Amino acid sequence: MNGRRVLIVLLSMMLFSIGASAQMVKASFGVIGGGIGTQMNTVPATTDPMYLSGYGGVFSTINMGKVLGIRVGGNYAMQGGNYMLGHVDVNVRQSYINIPASLLINLRSFIALEAGFYQNILLSSSYKESKWQTTTFTPDEGALKYNFGALAGLTFNFGRFVFLSMRYNYGLSKSYVIHGKGYTANTVTVGLGFNIFTTRKTAF
Repeated sequence: MNGRRVLIVLLSMMLFSIGASAQMVKASFGVIGGGIGTQMNTVPATTDPMYLSGYGGVFSTINMGKVLGIRVGGNYAMQGGNYMLGHVDVNVRQSYINIPASLLINLRSFIALEAGFYQNILLSSSYKESKWQTTTFTPDEGALKYNFGALAGLTFNFGRFVFLSMRYNYGLSKSYVIHGKGYTANTVTVGLGFNIFTTRKTAF
């Protein structure tokens, strides 16, 4: 897909820029998990959608030198919404494999700026309407199988092993289609990460 090619090119550029000034390589591997807040205006609902969502997975962070680094992860992410459409109670659920890749700029030992891209691959989805009777569609035909976007955020390090990650994810492709019209999804994630294994090596 064109979106995937763009992500690969940009990721390669990140790696090249980091490697050009690297002296010390520090690699960390660990786990992360947290919550997701979603904004997606897909329907003329009579009540604002309420989304309950979260994510969890693994990551690898490579710092080359004291300033630049790169972080790549793989997460299981889910989101769900409840809202009223007229007199009908609607419930939607989606789950994804979320793959973020970002460049880190370490401002201090305890804080870093983060910018990059993410991909979402749909695993499952459902759409349920409830009034006098319940109607369920599994999978939800409106949930697109693949979407991607840009991310930016901050990382706060609490020592060597624990960090707090705050990200804003801006959708660059449609993630949901209803009545023939596509919509993007913007999310805010807050997660707690744990560095399980860290290694250092002199690059050159």
